[in-house]
Amino acid sequence: MNALGVGSWVLEIIAVGVILAGCGGSSHVTGRVTKLENGPLAGAHVTIDGVRIHRESVTDAAGRFEFPALTAGAYNLKAEMPGYVMETRPGVAVARGATATADFVLHPACLEEGSYVDGGLSWGLQAAQAILHVRIGAASAADRWIVNDLCVVGIDHTATVISILNMGQESGSIPATIHIVKDGRTPLGRGEEYVAFLRWEAAIGRYRPIAGPIFMIPVRDDKVVWNRTDTPTIRDGEDVSKAMAALYALLKR
Repeated sequence: MNALGVGSWVLEIIAVGVILAGCGGSSHVTGRVTKLENGPLAGAHVTIDGVRIHRESVTDAAGRFEFPALTAGAYNLKAEMPGYVMETRPGVAVARGATATADFVLHPACLEEGSYVDGGLSWGLQAAQAILHVRIGAASAADRWIVNDLCVVGIDHTATVISILNMGQESGSIPATIHIVKDGRTPLGRGEEYVAFLRWEAAIGRYRPIAGPIFMIPVRDDKVVWNRTDTPTIRDGEDVSKAMAALYALLKR
């Protein structure tokens, strides 16, 4: 074979190698699955779907997963774990020879409604960390919150503090505007007023009614809408100031 023939053969090999390299430059999708309260979620089931492809993976101890040797294109990913709400990442674009990242934060599955036990006014006075006359402001969309290791679906409201029932030294640290998380997906009405029996939930940095709607006493035209039978000193239609004073008297017994 002459030098020209050898040179042509070498060029053909190089050309084929370049083509194969371009076609074989596989793409990857990697990511991490964590839980709402921060931390890796090992054992989560992750699937990836694209054109003529369906693969599955399970996250490792660090919550990581990887799908190697993919062709360029768009993929739909899904992360699932028993006891958690499924999350999807549709249309994850992967360029040729590149690595795309798709991370997931899974929320614990939880009931949207809870049953509340009315322990009576005496219990409510003792259980509440603050009893406030508040006016409701803006409300957020429903979200999930981890409270005492339990999942709560609730809505965060800003609220203006109109007056405070004196409950000790900590009462003086309550700001003029606070946040109240109400369980469920139905918000309180903007501008509505309540005498609210609240406790501070450090895990979410918000106040929360001690027994759902039971101890959110409506106020209309500066009068309490009072339907309790265990408070003979407070009547429906009582002035808020008188009702708060009566509650304080009961608290100090």
